[in-house]
Amino acid sequence: MKLTSIIVISLLITACSTIEVANSSDKEGVQFVDKHCGNHQSQRGSHFFSSFLDSQYQKITELKGFISDQNYKQLHIALSQFNEHWEMLNQQSYEACEKLARCEFIKEQYIASFNKQQRNRMKLDADKQNMCDKSSFEFDLSRVKMVSFYSDVERLELVREDQ
Repeated sequence: MKLTSIIVISLLITACSTIEVANSSDKEGVQFVDKHCGNHQSQRGSHFFSSFLDSQYQKITELKGFISDQNYKQLHIALSQFNEHWEMLNQQSYEACEKLARCEFIKEQYIASFNKQQRNRMKLDADKQNMCDKSSFEFDLSRVKMVSFYSDVERLELVREDQ
């Protein structure tokens, strides 16, 4: 009976300490993601695009008496769709940033754990280089999509003004 009690108590202590470690690791992970992606939503590109759309809405408002109501509504809808698409791209980019940051956090934990164990360092170097490649690529791709969309919308503006 005494042995069973000791085993149960030791299992209980181990389970509680494991939960504490997991919770602290999760909190650290959230802080790591916030540190790396917290200012992502307020990037300069987002500010420029918002300013650009605001100026376009102003131009459409100024044209209201000179164009038909149908054209006015179509232009307004087009700008709204541009804005919605930009917000979607911005959200996708933020999610890719979070995914990359979580991967980087896990990678750092893995490396720290690995270094404590002093295993084969050549394998660690290969793992370290490839561990977050997919997340990094997805984040880079999301930023390219935003830049491409922004430049396409700007080009539409330039074409409209030249005609």
